Amino acid sequence: MSKKLSAAVIFSWLIALVIWQLLFNNHPVVSEILWEIHTIFSSVIVFYLILNLIVNDETLDIIKICFRIVFKVWLIIFIAFSMHNSFNQKGFVLTSTFIFGYLEGLIDVNAWLRNKKFDADSTLGTLTNTKSNKIALSIIAISIIHLLCAFIALIFFNID
Repeated sequence: MSKKLSAAVIFSWLIALVIWQLLFNNHPVVSEILWEIHTIFSSVIVFYLILNLIVNDETLDIIKICFRIVFKVWLIIFIAFSMHNSFNQKGFVLTSTFIFGYLEGLIDVNAWLRNKKFDADSTLGTLTNTKSNKIALSIIAISIIHLLCAFIALIFFNID
């Protein structure tokens, strides 16, 4: 991975954290959990990096399928229990949603970059020539999505 791409990864991650911090530092609800949001987001990225170092692409796709099942099936069951006050683990449900959603997103972006046929002379064609570059581009993409989510959350919390 080039130094420019590494710098872009770090910059996109940091800018996503800074935007969240600036938007919600004094927010009555989100400011109390801002550190947790930063920690979970950063931890998912680190976990994704470790997964990519340990397993091959096919195994990563199987892990994605498992996460999708856990996320879409069991999380709905947990939410149903929590709505009936028989399962008082709302923090776990929210954290799991964040973790599984972002990790699944990272794996999906990586799979898209692996499967998409870019023109070899294009910028993306050049950048997707190695596994480490695809991992870096996935992190940049999820950082941009995280940044966009900050603005969506800002709109949501300002609806009267």
